[in-house]
Amino acid sequence: MNNQNIGRDDENTSHEDEVLHLMKMRIIESYRWRVDIIEPFSKEFGISKEELEDILIKRLDMASLEALHPRFESSKRPCIKEKIHADLKLCWFSDVMNILTDEETEQIKNKIADEILKEGKSYEEAIKDGRKDLLEYLMR
Repeated sequence: MNNQNIGRDDENTSHEDEVLHLMKMRIIESYRWRVDIIEPFSKEFGISKEELEDILIKRLDMASLEALHPRFESSKRPCIKEKIHADLKLCWFSDVMNILTDEETEQIKNKIADEILKEGKSYEEAIKDGRKDLLEYLMR
């Protein structure tokens, strides 16, 4: 028996667990959570939405769940920029060959990220156009 359970009976603990589970489900079932996190990640992992919900409920406490969506929103841009960096192989042009400066690399990533996040361009289309722009830039 650990210190948290001293003075508690199993019935109270069970009821508290049920209430906590219900509170967590209310957060996870919100529209923004469903659209931004549950649906895309369950699709990415090839699991059901319910399976992903179970994972999140089991792994995250209430404070983490409440703070996760704002962190998710604020992480979109840096995550997209990292993906752009990898997909355009900018590390080769900037870090390995030193053809591009860090500033030029950052400008390229910001331009493409803006097209995706602000203009609503699909990632695939933005990368395709970005690759063309990069090649034109390198050929100057």
